[in-house]
Amino acid sequence: MPQTPTLAKRYGFKLMANAASVPVYLLMEALLPRALGPQMYGNYSFATNLFQQFSGFLDMGTSTCFYNALSRRQNEHGLVAFYLLLISGIAILAGLASVALLWEPLGNLLMPGVPLWLAPLAAGWAFFTWLGRVFRSMNDAYGQTVPSETGRTAVSLLGLGLLCLLFFTGWLDIGTLFFQQYLVLLATAAVFWHVCQKYWKNAGQGPQFTLSGAEMRLYGREFFDYSHPLLIQALLSFFMLTAERWLLQWFDGSTQQGFYALSQKVSMACFLFVSAMTPLLMRELSIAWGKKDVAAMGRLMTRFAPLLYALAAYFSCFTLVEAKTLVHIFGGQEFAAAILPVQIMSLYPLHQAYGQMAGSVFHATGRTKILRNITAAECVYGFAAAWFLLAPAQFLGLNLGAAGLAIKTVCVQIITVNMYLWLASRFIPFNFGRNLLHQLACLGIMLALAFASRWLTFQLGVLLPSAGEDSIWRFICSGIVYSVAIGILCAVAPQILGASRNEMRELKIRFGQFLARQK
Repeated sequence: MPQTPTLAKRYGFKLMANAASVPVYLLMEALLPRALGPQMYGNYSFATNLFQQFSGFLDMGTSTCFYNALSRRQNEHGLVAFYLLLISGIAILAGLASVALLWEPLGNLLMPGVPLWLAPLAAGWAFFTWLGRVFRSMNDAYGQTVPSETGRTAVSLLGLGLLCLLFFTGWLDIGTLFFQQYLVLLATAAVFWHVCQKYWKNAGQGPQFTLSGAEMRLYGREFFDYSHPLLIQALLSFFMLTAERWLLQWFDGSTQQGFYALSQKVSMACFLFVSAMTPLLMRELSIAWGKKDVAAMGRLMTRFAPLLYALAAYFSCFTLVEAKTLVHIFGGQEFAAAILPVQIMSLYPLHQAYGQMAGSVFHATGRTKILRNITAAECVYGFAAAWFLLAPAQFLGLNLGAAGLAIKTVCVQIITVNMYLWLASRFIPFNFGRNLLHQLACLGIMLALAFASRWLTFQLGVLLPSAGEDSIWRFICSGIVYSVAIGILCAVAPQILGASRNEMRELKIRFGQFLARQK
């Protein structure tokens, strides 16, 4: 089999690819709200989110099962052939659902105030987005992260160039946006598939695209045993995540939907760096479980969970403090009412990092019933919170609009993720109490540094009127001051990263050796 690069090298390339995609993502999200406006941007977000959740429901955890199985049995090409059949079935069901929503009674009920012709376009967008993630996970399972992320970065840059061309020529609207998105998604999926084909060629064996009846039954049983506990989880997740967006659309309309969508996009930008590591760690957890090495799983959680949280907190705290400037950059004056939702949603990546890693433990060990049970509980208290925060006063609610949905999203995630962590600590050697204290300390310290950086640069802005509160230059200076302060903090107290002083010294020595080799 082709040699697999080390975890550090694969993470490095994935991190660099995500770092390169951050300005691409930020520029794209700065163009879309300005080009579409709050209402159409809200329509676009609501329609694509609806079908994205529907694709996740049709997935029902099968993509995770496929990734775990392929990570352990990389030369078993029948897995690929079987999952391609499942992909075809999901494509057909997504297409039928989009056509059904063109029927006005059903479409107006499920997509209130949204043009129904968006349904087929949004369905295709959601399916190809999901397909790209599946192919990308195949690359990670084969250990081909380096060429995969290199190709993804190139496609993203070309896609951004096309988007800028449409924007500055005045051609960017909802129709041309979907055209650009389809081109980028299809090109990305093609790159991922090409990386797989190259891997199979180097391995000297390609996948078989025909399966016998016995093989179909064996794979069907394997996927059913893994995924059938997730059927209820997938159904409940689909209901909860679509219902809360539907409530916002029904009670407050597309404009508030646009404000929430902007806050969600900003939080996703904060998570880009952390998301580079989670699929790679999931692969290592799956391999460790395959060897029945529970101690190795505990070491991975202990070493990387605080690091991922601190990395997310670095971006989230700065985003919360600088939300006013970020909204001005992203959406302009039309999105001024989105400042509070952006501030609240900036905290979402913190526990998203922990949640994905803790969830990986349950997926890798096949304990999917626990995920199902927690999701069932979350559906109850999550929907109750969404109703209370979104419904108008006559329906016993606070009618907080986008800010209300942001509060619900962050608070419910904090509760759910810490439940995951506590349950994970019951069967792998992982100190839940220490990590809970780390969450509080890391967030408090980084928030204080972010507020101090903003205050300091604002005082300088008073002396230099050209660098006022909402100035890009003041924002950049604040980021530099904040980053230097965080760097000093990590050097003085490496515990904030979940590392010891010995580990930091070893890292410094390795970095010095790397620089010496470059000379």
